[in-house]
Amino acid sequence: MIELKGSRKYAAYTALFVVAFLVALRQTFPAEAVRERLVLEAAAQGWQMRVADTGPAGLLGVRFSAMSLESRDGTRIAIEELKASARILPLFLGRRGFDFDASLYEGKVKGAFEERSGGRRWLTARASGVELARATAVRKATGLELGGTLAGELDVLLDAREPARSQGQVDLRVEKAVLLGGQLQLASLGGALTVPRADLGQVVAHATIQDGKAAFDKLEAKGADVEARGEGIAVTLQARLAYSPVFGKAQLKLQDGFWQKSGTAGLRSVAEAALAPSRGRDGAYHFQVFGTLAQPQARPGQ
Repeated sequence: MIELKGSRKYAAYTALFVVAFLVALRQTFPAEAVRERLVLEAAAQGWQMRVADTGPAGLLGVRFSAMSLESRDGTRIAIEELKASARILPLFLGRRGFDFDASLYEGKVKGAFEERSGGRRWLTARASGVELARATAVRKATGLELGGTLAGELDVLLDAREPARSQGQVDLRVEKAVLLGGQLQLASLGGALTVPRADLGQVVAHATIQDGKAAFDKLEAKGADVEARGEGIAVTLQARLAYSPVFGKAQLKLQDGFWQKSGTAGLRSVAEAALAPSRGRDGAYHFQVFGTLAQPQARPGQ
């Protein structure tokens, strides 16, 4: 048996106390109370939150399994598992924040969130391996079914009171992107156009947030069937992001191989007639982009 004397004995007692305190803190962490609070917060934002299982995670954290969020319009986001833990240092600075690690759509999204003074909110996240084919929320928002693997990073500081003070970077990539089908709303047709499968290749989006605007210096897709590019696309940030105005230009070029696929023969004449006002001398279709972040629109333009 080891006999401790003097300062070593006091150090051992201190270490034992700290370990016992941390274990007790983890075991008594009010995970259910956190879940109930989040359900109320989600409801206040128009989302219904459901969780199949709740438990502790980390030192000051909570774990949710089989979690889902559903909006009033039926948009549903399914999260296989979410772990969130309080950020210790920001607490001492009077800030509320947490680290999170989510498993969704066969991928991972990790990051951190903080509420800072003056209505500012800081968010950083890194996504990898997210399968868009399983993201029903994307289909609900766009009317299009997309496939591919999403990865990327973002680091933004959003100011709800003064959007012009917002700043940050967004960098997203989709590998093996494919349009699986869906309905594309075209004002020139007075309705929707059924879109067949198309290979989009690699999709890249990079935006810088500064002076109240999110400006895309790179927004493009290069695939065997389609080439698309945004030009001067920018979003003027508002307190409610969904209502932020979008403006800029876009260019779309359909490759000859696309029209040789089955199911496109009857579509070509309809599409060319509908898109004729936007066709340029280079054979590409040019559009003016407008609307809001939640409901972007396009009209013919050169």
